[in-house]
Amino acid sequence: MTADSTERATHLLAMTQRLVALVATEIGVVKARKLNSLSADWNEKERLVHTWRIEVSKVKNEPALLDGISPDLKASLRQAATDLEQNLEAHAQALMATKTVTEGLVRSIATEIASSHSAPAGYGRTGTVNATVRREASGIAVDAKA
Repeated sequence: MTADSTERATHLLAMTQRLVALVATEIGVVKARKLNSLSADWNEKERLVHTWRIEVSKVKNEPALLDGISPDLKASLRQAATDLEQNLEAHAQALMATKTVTEGLVRSIATEIASSHSAPAGYGRTGTVNATVRREASGIAVDAKA
């Protein structure tokens, strides 16, 4: 069982390290604001994430699958898992920062457009034109979740 355990652990380690590398690359892309480059490794990442999740689930449900692996390999697996967790946190922060900046820009643009345009004068209840009342109007629709 040690050979199978070592092979499984080595495979899991390789998957985890590749995921760490892919996420690190994606963090750089997000920080550089080159979001159109995010899909470059999409298929590989999706396949790896799916396979990794299944493998980790198997090991959690049956820890004996990794019985007999060397302490060095066990330490490498733990370190890789820690690296992945840290990179995923950094990735989430980078995405949140980008989202916050984008939403702020959308709000600023919408506010500026709304303040520079006014609605056409309308008739008041007496039938006269209310030219002195400034009403806000805009020719755009804004989705605050952009």
